[in-house]
Amino acid sequence: MSLLRSLLSLVVWATPLWAADWPCPEDGDIYPCICTASASYEITMDCSNVDSSESLRKIFETPFAFNDFERLIIDPLSPVSTLNDLPAGVFGPVSFEKIDITNTLIETVEEEAIVNSHNTLVRLNMRGNKIREFPFETLDLYVELIELDLANNQISGVMPDIVTEALTTLDLSGNTGITLTETVFEGSDKLQVLRLNNMALGDTTPPNVFYKLSNLRTLYLQNNGIPGTLIEDFINTQLQPLTAVYLDGNSLSQIHPLSVTGLSDNGIISFTNNQIQQLTQENWEGLVSRLTLYEAIDMRHNPLVCGCDVYWLLLDSSAMRVFNSLTTCSGGNLMTDLPKPWFDEHCTTL
Repeated sequence: MSLLRSLLSLVVWATPLWAADWPCPEDGDIYPCICTASASYEITMDCSNVDSSESLRKIFETPFAFNDFERLIIDPLSPVSTLNDLPAGVFGPVSFEKIDITNTLIETVEEEAIVNSHNTLVRLNMRGNKIREFPFETLDLYVELIELDLANNQISGVMPDIVTEALTTLDLSGNTGITLTETVFEGSDKLQVLRLNNMALGDTTPPNVFYKLSNLRTLYLQNNGIPGTLIEDFINTQLQPLTAVYLDGNSLSQIHPLSVTGLSDNGIISFTNNQIQQLTQENWEGLVSRLTLYEAIDMRHNPLVCGCDVYWLLLDSSAMRVFNSLTTCSGGNLMTDLPKPWFDEHCTTL
């Protein structure tokens, strides 16, 4: 908040009728946008009904009492085909702290579209549009940006390295044409929450891609069609910061013994709805032996054979408790209810 508005918010006076909407301009000057101001004179512009970027440009040429706005909203009930880009200078001299542009047919966001917000922007939410081109190379200029949401767009190709000083939350989920490189996150080590679910990543994600993320707490990788054995050094974040990893709904059949080394001792990891059949000691003991929380590993809805591969879990109740208590074998039996005497007779102690 500017010093002027801080002082104004402390002053109590009878507001004349002509100034009732101050610091917003006349409604007709910015139609169809709607301007509202908080008690501390922070401006929000709702331009959900705007029909083109040219209309936006003309609206933001209107003189405002202040050019530093709190929030921009564009969230139409029905998107219009004529609003399909955000060109350079579209918002004139105005800067924003928060931008929420959702449910539009916008395909391109030019580098200079929100140039005046380099020092002010905290949240950029552009989920659910048709964005194909986004200026990732300018992210390092947004020194206060902590949240970037580009979910459910049409971004494709090799993702450029994301370099940012402040970003803590990044959502790229639902962009099914993106390819990640080993260095993509090396310049964004402040990230705490990373959503990469529903991106059809398959087996294209290289090892060490998360290695530099020493502050990462939650990683979402559901429904990516990741096949076969989870590769070595797939989740190996420095300092083991992760407290939650979600790998549900993939096509995993096994994990490499060193595929998950970045999970905190008190973390959780979910493998529900995969194709895992065996929990062999060779593959799973390294992960299981480190985790301290009960039910830290969720293996529900996998076709577990529950043969001699799980005998080591029946011999070690502390290891068994690491798995979700409702984990069932392919025949429907709870893994915790397996008859140990039968295994004693038929399986060799490992």
